[in-house]
Amino acid sequence: MTDAVATTASFDTVRTSARTHAPDRFYAALFAPAAARDDLIALAAFTGEIERISRQVSEAMLGEIRVAWWRDAFLSRGESGRSGNPVLDAFAEVIRHRSLSLGRIESYLEAHADALYAEQPASDQDLIARLRIIDGTPFLLAGAILGVDLDEALVDAAARASGFARLGIELPYALMHGRAPLPMPRSPNPYDQKEVTDWRPQIAWMAAEGRRGLADVRRHLTGKPRLFTTALLPLALVEPYFRALQRPRHEPAREIVDVAPMARLWRIARAQWSGRI
Repeated sequence: MTDAVATTASFDTVRTSARTHAPDRFYAALFAPAAARDDLIALAAFTGEIERISRQVSEAMLGEIRVAWWRDAFLSRGESGRSGNPVLDAFAEVIRHRSLSLGRIESYLEAHADALYAEQPASDQDLIARLRIIDGTPFLLAGAILGVDLDEALVDAAARASGFARLGIELPYALMHGRAPLPMPRSPNPYDQKEVTDWRPQIAWMAAEGRRGLADVRRHLTGKPRLFTTALLPLALVEPYFRALQRPRHEPAREIVDVAPMARLWRIARAQWSGRI
């Protein structure tokens, strides 16, 4: 197999990983300028691989070991060359030639590892700080790849919109693994009751907070160049997610919500063409 064929095959693996595990970011990357498209797909694949760890592992320590492998592989890759993991190698190359912050990526990985444990956020402020790292970092990295400097207020708003939608979507996984996603004053109580708790009031609160964040994003995007919208295109799915989470017959503690691929693609395409998230 020639180097060119091997490289193409490896990136096909990256593309498949992104489309499977981070479809919102994958489809958003397709509407980016050609010079940034593959780098954004590599970012989507990386974040998708990290985010799916929490859905797969039942023991926090096992998940933390997997997250630590990614962290250590990034930090040691300069000494050992290619890792053999196509997603890690592709994104490591993006980090190198885009001069992305390894410290920011390390904080992102640490936040994911911390979230694997059952401890609740101490307060609303603690929850928002967690969302800022877990959900805000991919937007910051996308902006850096696209060459736009997303200001702190815009990233905070995007993190709240995306983060509360993610918490709602992943709620069944979190509860199944004994994790408490919200601060105690915001949570149904107790967690260990045998019957499934009704989380609809909490979903309503998360939807209100997420929509407030989305409104702030739209306000901050006013007058900004189109590339700012491109960096935030995954937010086009936030409203459909909240609508699905709040359907009258939906049981948020039991049922996983999703958006059909064509509807997902259409929402992102419309946001890019209109310039409105």
